[in-house]
Amino acid sequence: INAHGIVIVLGGTLAATFLNTSYKRLVAGVKALGDIFAAPKTPTVEEAVRMLVGMAETAQKQGGIMALTSTDPAFAGGFLKRAVGVAMISAESRETRAILEEEIRRRRLDVQEDSNLYRTAGVLSPMFGLIGTLFGIIQTLSNISDPAAIGRSMAVAITSALFGIGFSNMFCVPVANKIRLRAMEETLVLQLILEGVIDIMAGKTPHLIDMHLRGYQAL
Repeated sequence: INAHGIVIVLGGTLAATFLNTSYKRLVAGVKALGDIFAAPKTPTVEEAVRMLVGMAETAQKQGGIMALTSTDPAFAGGFLKRAVGVAMISAESRETRAILEEEIRRRRLDVQEDSNLYRTAGVLSPMFGLIGTLFGIIQTLSNISDPAAIGRSMAVAITSALFGIGFSNMFCVPVANKIRLRAMEETLVLQLILEGVIDIMAGKTPHLIDMHLRGYQAL
């Protein structure tokens, strides 16, 4: 166990990461780390299709999208309720699409920043491992007349690099990729919801909407 290497790698990486980002993004990044170990909050494509087809049937029977005021406010993190609300207010598919696509884009950018936080840490930690290695080499050279001390110093140097590379590739990069994957899955479902709401606005039949939205399952 190389305590100095751990302090240099973890301490240096955390300090540099804190300086590299804002407090708000740090809090969001920590929350994103917790989220990847929890069950996904975003519904599956199948669940979203079933929900939208059911809404289309309600709208068809009760006079259009204005009949969907009781939409589940928690579905897809509230995005479905938001999409229906925008559709009711705008009453125009082009305007509805523009508003909701911008919201989806903003959500995706926020999650991308969370992923970049860990990707940055993954880039920094091997560099601090190298700094620990250089300290170990300096210690080795300062004790070059003592063969017993040289071995200990080289062990410190090598393990520092090991800690830096290991922290990057076993934690930072996988977490960043997992966050990115969750973002892609969420974006797919949100885009599906957007298309479903637009189809309901257009008065398409539930069967046609189901056929349209099932195409997202092939992606």
